Amino acid sequence: MENPLIVAKRKFDIRQWVLVTDWNPLSIWFYMDCYLRFGVEEFSLDNLDNKFIHLTNNSIAKYSEKFEESEIEGSMWDSETFEKHLEEREGYNVWRDKIQPQMKAIVTWSLECVQDAVENRKNSAELYGYDLMIDENYKVWLIEINSSPAMDYSTPITKRMVKAVSEDTVKVLADYNMAPPKKRASVDTGRFELIHKNKRQVDRPQQAFGLNLLCEGRAIK
Repeated sequence: MENPLIVAKRKFDIRQWVLVTDWNPLSIWFYMDCYLRFGVEEFSLDNLDNKFIHLTNNSIAKYSEKFEESEIEGSMWDSETFEKHLEEREGYNVWRDKIQPQMKAIVTWSLECVQDAVENRKNSAELYGYDLMIDENYKVWLIEINSSPAMDYSTPITKRMVKAVSEDTVKVLADYNMAPPKKRASVDTGRFELIHKNKRQVDRPQQAFGLNLLCEGRAIK
């Protein structure tokens, strides 16, 4: 992406947790907290070979000589910090009003498209790690979807958030799923929000028909 949103002169991506508790009828839980992973060095398109500028994974960033010097501790922010930053920058809640709704839509559409193609079994669940980016116009782009995302305590941010999402996953899988249907609305699911649940099973999702996944763009030289 040649026009990413830049914060503190750095490129970043977002790791968003999504829990699928059933594929048919499709049931999607969106975690309301996520975290940002920043490049260690200031963003520039003049040097495409510098992985510490363009790759934001902590497993790579931690090897930079400038990692400990970064003004962003651990090269990570939680979404609450990002939300406050954007509100100060734009004068309204960009995160809640513009960005997060796009993220929820992308999550729903991406899972609907593969609903009939993913091997699954009843009474099983999967926690996914969505990697997303935001461009300078606050448009959200899906980069990739990770099954079995990293859950290690790599920074103070991930230590706090991984513990929280792990506990909240149990709340959904045990407390919510085992509660009588009429009482589920009052069950505490932590920071998970049920953003999509089909009312009935389907043989083939409508969203998979005529889908165009062509990626258009131009090479950066």
